[in-house]
Amino acid sequence: MGEKITLQMEDWLYNSGLVGLYNILSFAGNRVITRGNCIEFDADDLQGFEEKYFNYLIEKYSDILSINKIISFKEFILDNENSNFENFTEKSLEFLNDEIIDSTKKYLKSNSYKAAYDLIDSSINVLELEKQLKKIKLSKKSSIKEIIPEIKANFEVLKKIIKFMELEESKKYIGAKNVIYIIIKNAWNGVSFLNPQTKEKNIYIDYKRYFLDPAIEYVNEEKSTYKYNCFTCNNKMNDLNGDLSFLNLTGFDVNRKTSHVWNFQNDVAVCPICKLVYSCVPAGITYFYDKGIYVNDNSSVINAVRINDRIYREIYKQGKEDNRLTYKGLVDAINEEFIDKMKYELADIQLIRYEDEEYKFNILSRKALSIIRESKEDLSKLVNCRLKEGDNYINIYELVLDRLLNNQNMFTLIQNLLYYKLSQPNDSYYNTYHILKILNINIRFLRGVGYMNGTYKDIVNEGNKSGIALREQYRKKGAVDKLNGISYRLLNSLKTNNVDSFMDTLLNCHLYANLSVPEIFLDVLKSEEKFKTIGYAFVAGLIEEKKENENGGDEVNE
Repeated sequence: MGEKITLQMEDWLYNSGLVGLYNILSFAGNRVITRGNCIEFDADDLQGFEEKYFNYLIEKYSDILSINKIISFKEFILDNENSNFENFTEKSLEFLNDEIIDSTKKYLKSNSYKAAYDLIDSSINVLELEKQLKKIKLSKKSSIKEIIPEIKANFEVLKKIIKFMELEESKKYIGAKNVIYIIIKNAWNGVSFLNPQTKEKNIYIDYKRYFLDPAIEYVNEEKSTYKYNCFTCNNKMNDLNGDLSFLNLTGFDVNRKTSHVWNFQNDVAVCPICKLVYSCVPAGITYFYDKGIYVNDNSSVINAVRINDRIYREIYKQGKEDNRLTYKGLVDAINEEFIDKMKYELADIQLIRYEDEEYKFNILSRKALSIIRESKEDLSKLVNCRLKEGDNYINIYELVLDRLLNNQNMFTLIQNLLYYKLSQPNDSYYNTYHILKILNINIRFLRGVGYMNGTYKDIVNEGNKSGIALREQYRKKGAVDKLNGISYRLLNSLKTNNVDSFMDTLLNCHLYANLSVPEIFLDVLKSEEKFKTIGYAFVAGLIEEKKENENGGDEVNE
């Protein structure tokens, strides 16, 4: 047994690196001891760490690596060959041309793939094979049977390419290149294999020289005469060369930006061990393409490992269907933790999101966690709800969670969703059933911050039923077309918190429909929160009846 290395949790970024280091060593079969907010492992476990580093990331993110996408085309090829192309249709041809040939050619010609070819010992010339891949055109007068020879020719080329990708060295070097540019680059850049001026072609050696060798040397050094201290762990250092400029959105070039530090004298430097830990951030934060999420549970290392592992598993379980649902994985992981009776009683938890090349921070307070837990069923109904703006689809589940985590109520969101439903119904992939679910979640939020605690009636349902009843009377009178204009007026009153204007419109509508005003509307005079809650539920009933399918789920207008 060699010397023991003990590392302690610090700030969120260091903690994510610590979780990453734990993940890498554990995946490699090394024994990592956790004691509260510390981890301990044998210094000898750093031998070959560069291999462990990439092995872990390649395995963890295997589902989104382009090399594995190319290998996955093998199933399509074999299925069609085994069936003698009997099921090959024009759609199959479109998939072959656009999804297989186009993407394969793009990957094979990319600079990152080309840089890896020299490291792979194989007689297969992939770039020559790429030139042989040809998209197949089907003329109006031709049939699928007539182009089968061309399809077979492409399949033969693809099988050779796939055979190359299945080589252990291909997985090692091309897989590593994949994780560098879709995962690692999100956390740090500009050094080692991400230094544009690096002369080392082997990324494993480059990582070893820059991060690993200095760390191993540092462990074995006599440090009694060192006069500097590490900015992160406070251990002794010989110099201040280990700056944090390689960390995205965190460090700075200490030589060019001396004004960032006190008296223009830089003291922001870390020891080689901490630098190695920071290099492991990509193994701690969960990334999904260009987005990332990390929960900084600093109550203990093992808790941080568990919650972030669950987030990773939940995100990748549902992320293949919709890579925008970052929060869905978070919520499912939180609910799993509650099931396991994991308590968050000591402190609120910091949530870090990486989006649009910047870090965003929220606090997972105990109240927010409780509301998310209580709203599990209502939230589940919103997962597939979205609206379209231009060419982009915006997920409503994400918008609701974003407000909960930012300690904001839902009223402006509900206002916008109802307005959008009136003005652009074809771009609104939700209905008023989902608006009611958001109102229910909002009531829980408002109670959590001290409002509406005396409300015992189901004001959402009663307000909505009143809107539906009025709509039915207008339908009987053949005046349902008037309801859109009325709904706009009511929404404007709700937006400006004008109770008098809202009640005037409401009374006129009920007089016209020969209906008495429901008793629930006496509550709108009691508080702004009740006014808006009942008002929006009522307008939702005017716009359309709430819908629920036979299975108790939701119907979304597609």
